Amino acid sequence: CDICRTDSNSNSKSDIIITAPTGSGKSLFFQIPGIVLHEKFKEVTIVVTPLQALMRDQVEKLQNERGVHFATYLNAEISFEERKSRIEGIHNGDYSIIYLSPELLLSSSIEDFIGERRIGLLVVDEAHLVTSWGRDFRVDYWFLGDFLNKTREGHYYSKSLRRKFPVLILTA
Repeated sequence: CDICRTDSNSNSKSDIIITAPTGSGKSLFFQIPGIVLHEKFKEVTIVVTPLQALMRDQVEKLQNERGVHFATYLNAEISFEERKSRIEGIHNGDYSIIYLSPELLLSSSIEDFIGERRIGLLVVDEAHLVTSWGRDFRVDYWFLGDFLNKTREGHYYSKSLRRKFPVLILTA
């Protein structure tokens, strides 16, 4: 599996699109790799999802049912102090599976969220909502492609900041 590679310097990372019905277990396609990426490489899995309730539910299930305590979410539900604490935890390696809204991801530099850590996987969950609702739904989803390209290619002035990571897109 490219996502759970054994060589952290591998250049053969593939992007994947998975289409499956709601409730079929698509989340396992990023949760299991996210666990492996944390335990073997201390890499970050970023999950972009539009729904705050889904973020909270998935993190609670990972923590309570699976014993995965390195998952968290950042959204408007939490206080500024809690957000700051969680970001510090991400920087320190306490959290490695991070759920974010597209708006929050695009509002800052990726380094603001993950610090010096490597991205092992970036997930775009619930991608069908973009095509179902069109351009009026969560306009920031339309800018994720440009964001991913810029993040992978590095900053305009410094190509040394290039990042190689696979992207997983999930849709019903």
